[in-house]
Amino acid sequence: MASQRSPELIIADTWPMSMGYSYINYDYNGKACMIYNIKPKILLLVTVQAIAFQPNNVSVPSGYIKDVGQAYDNTRGFGWVREDSLGNTTPTPLDIQLNTRDRNQSGIDQRLNRLIHLQYPVAYSGAAVKIPAAWEYALSNGSYNVTVSVGDAGNAVDSNHQINIEGTPAIAGFVPTATKKFTAVTRIVNVADGKLTIDARGGQNTKLNYIAIAPGNQPSVRISNPTDSQTNVSPDISITADVNLPNSGIAVNSISASTIKLIDSSTNTQVNVNYNTSGGGDVIVLSPINRLKNNTKYFLQITDGVKDSNGVAFLPYSISFTTGIFVNPVSNITFEQVSLANVPAKPYTTVLIGPDNKLYAATLLGEILRFPINANGTLGTPQTISSLQTANGGNRTIIGMHFAPSSTNASNLILWVTNNYYWNSTVDAPEWTGKITRLSGINLETVQDYVVDLPRSSRDHLTNSIEFKPSEPNVLYVLQGSNSSTGAPNTAWSNRPERLLTGAVLRVDLSKITSPPLSVKTEDGGTYNPFGLGAAVTIFASGVRNAYDLVWHTNGQLYVPMNGSAAGGNTPNTPIPLPLACQNRIDKATNGIYTSPSVPGLSSIGTQRDFLFRVVKNGYYGHPNPKRCEWVLSGGNPTAGIDPVQINEYPVGTLPDRNWKGIAFDFGEHFSPNGVIEYRSNVLGGQLQGKLLVTRFSAGKDIIVLTPGGANLDIVNFQTGITGFTGFNPSPLDLVENPANGNLYVAQLSQETSIGKITLLRPLH
Repeated sequence: MASQRSPELIIADTWPMSMGYSYINYDYNGKACMIYNIKPKILLLVTVQAIAFQPNNVSVPSGYIKDVGQAYDNTRGFGWVREDSLGNTTPTPLDIQLNTRDRNQSGIDQRLNRLIHLQYPVAYSGAAVKIPAAWEYALSNGSYNVTVSVGDAGNAVDSNHQINIEGTPAIAGFVPTATKKFTAVTRIVNVADGKLTIDARGGQNTKLNYIAIAPGNQPSVRISNPTDSQTNVSPDISITADVNLPNSGIAVNSISASTIKLIDSSTNTQVNVNYNTSGGGDVIVLSPINRLKNNTKYFLQITDGVKDSNGVAFLPYSISFTTGIFVNPVSNITFEQVSLANVPAKPYTTVLIGPDNKLYAATLLGEILRFPINANGTLGTPQTISSLQTANGGNRTIIGMHFAPSSTNASNLILWVTNNYYWNSTVDAPEWTGKITRLSGINLETVQDYVVDLPRSSRDHLTNSIEFKPSEPNVLYVLQGSNSSTGAPNTAWSNRPERLLTGAVLRVDLSKITSPPLSVKTEDGGTYNPFGLGAAVTIFASGVRNAYDLVWHTNGQLYVPMNGSAAGGNTPNTPIPLPLACQNRIDKATNGIYTSPSVPGLSSIGTQRDFLFRVVKNGYYGHPNPKRCEWVLSGGNPTAGIDPVQINEYPVGTLPDRNWKGIAFDFGEHFSPNGVIEYRSNVLGGQLQGKLLVTRFSAGKDIIVLTPGGANLDIVNFQTGITGFTGFNPSPLDLVENPANGNLYVAQLSQETSIGKITLLRPLH
């Protein structure tokens, strides 16, 4: 039996403490271990085993051992077996040394120049083993960070790379391009049978470069954008890194220029960047303050100075990438950014212009600041309205804020707000603490809760923004955030399950709430039924994961930007038999007959992209919720080809939910689209009139302009890089337009300090 490997705790009586290190750290991409000084004479040796797949006659990268394709051997403790024998008690060893390659390309990392074919195509000629192979490595049972890299430094881009670790997809459906030849993913996996098993089932001509194995109790970078050795990267990119968090979220104060470095190789100097994470602390975002240079190689280094909120250090991570040539967008639209001296530093969440022609700005703490607007667009000294805080005996986070259509001047102010338990980022927020509240009076001094006991996630998915539809003056449309990453409980979101009203657009008929407040608690002792006859609060559309803002456009459509999940989420499986509650879906079938795709549950899946939805009544928009009998994430994976919004981890043939309505626009990963408005003014020759303006909080830190059109009124064009719409610091969260002159006010918020500001954007004619 092969010896099995695991991290060790060692006692060192002779450790040379005079060296002055609290720890000695070796990057596991190049060296073999990290040694931590826990206290004098007690050291934690964290073993990192790294394996390079290569021909036998080439040098081995420093810190790696080589695998040249030999059959599995108990003495050596690792090697290759037939993929089709993995279900056997003892898989069949298979020698695939003929499948190793060294591309020997200049300027490429040694580890990426070498590869081994797991599925050499039968149609290809040449000496090779064409039996699909899997790799095994003897390892003590336990949890491990396992990094796998696939790709080919040569010109061949005909692969569809798939890597499964312990039977779970880690890399699914990676199709390389001429500029993006490699991808590497780190997954935390559990070994329960004494062997780590890697296979490529589901892929085509998968090529493995290297593997690294480290303890699973440390947070790590899962995947980054750009990927290692990517070329022709846009010089105005925001760099993102998804993370694995086995313990807790990222400690925001550990993300800084001293712990994460972007190095310009042409000068060997560090690039100045803004550092950020998501509201859930589950992604790292770097936005260079100045655009990167054209045709320049950069190195990204994430050190173990980055920690989770429990103080556990990240495994170090490093990649290189090369920029292309920046193409300046052609636009004659120009705004100037104007700093506002009378705006105090506050955690602003939303801005609104009232019927009294004053600017209202709400905060994370529940204050509302009311600013006079000067003739030039600047703001006067604000009045602070704290009636909501007073009524609740403390802070309440306001996200949604809208004046009633009947509120037409300063003498009849009626302001509706969503407000939530204030989360201080340290302990889980309690459930069922969301509210919709009516504020009225000249100073909004009268406070009346109308809807209470709305669900709430453990962190920053809340009861979000609200909107009136022009034709329905007594109806509020409300965004209710999800409780989980991708539909099933997961550690990052405190294993809180979805509730009947979470992850949805709610419709609140205020005329039906005759004795406020109305409790809408649906579980945990609550009995509210949104499907009941005459219900005041109903589900207008479902599957909207976490949307911050929404807008009813003058074209009659409801547009909703949605924040996708960071990596690591779980999805639910379809139960057998189906629950009786499935007869109560919002698209209830005739005669109560329900049919739906049957899907397997997925665990720790990849990043989900950010989308704009054109939301219609009774539509489903991709975030599963077992309470509503919705199990399929986004578009499923119906065919072997590229399907709209497909989830690569699903087996081919997984159909989308029958009620899936698709997307109107794809923002990409980690942009965090939040505030959205329709621009109404005809200034600048009407070039922006009727277009959607969306703030991008994380990657981008800007305002993107979207043009609705076509037969379905989805998005047919987009613009970025408009002068005045870029370079926000802190990040832009919400915005509002003064339609009288086209001025914009942008609410900004720093995630690191929880302090923000408001900036005026004036169109330059």
